[in-house]
Amino acid sequence: MSYILFDVGTNWGENSLTKAQQDPNVEVWAFEPTPQLVQHLMNASQSFSNRYHVEPIALGDFNGILDFYIQDNPGMGCNSLNQFNDNLQETWKERANEFTICDVISVPSYRLESWLPFNIPNLEKIDYFHCDTQGHDLKVLEGMGDYIQLIQEGVVECAKDDDVKLYKQNHTVDQMTDFLKSKGFTITNIESNDHLNNEWNVYFKKP
Repeated sequence: MSYILFDVGTNWGENSLTKAQQDPNVEVWAFEPTPQLVQHLMNASQSFSNRYHVEPIALGDFNGILDFYIQDNPGMGCNSLNQFNDNLQETWKERANEFTICDVISVPSYRLESWLPFNIPNLEKIDYFHCDTQGHDLKVLEGMGDYIQLIQEGVVECAKDDDVKLYKQNHTVDQMTDFLKSKGFTITNIESNDHLNNEWNVYFKKP
């Protein structure tokens, strides 16, 4: 049986390409709406494309077409459905100049509870759910409906608190952990992922 990995907000694929390449039992569903990154993922996964499914869509709590903001940075790690906050010079200090927008494109967005029945109708479980959608992770989980119970283990990203949000629409550690606990998950770890301690990863699993 395949090990199912969902990589939501795949970016360059650091968290899923290597796993799929090294382990023939890993099957990845990679969700990434940035056209340049979609092409990269498709090229990089050619030799195992039967197990690495690149989906050029955004995920959230809405079915429709949304504006998607492209970061003016070669890494494009902060491409998002959300706009940057206005107080970044204060909260992100020397990094604030990284957070500017060079383009806005229209992308299809789906709730996973709407998308899954038509695209992976026989999905029985999600072994690992990696989500990094730049301020949108909680909406991705909310958009799963009852399908959230398929997740066995995962990690999501959020702001430490309201004072240091990178995006105008964002969520905090408290909001994320409260939601996950309400769905029956156990929080296994919470750790900072930047040197300013503004953004945190929340790790969770089924009890």
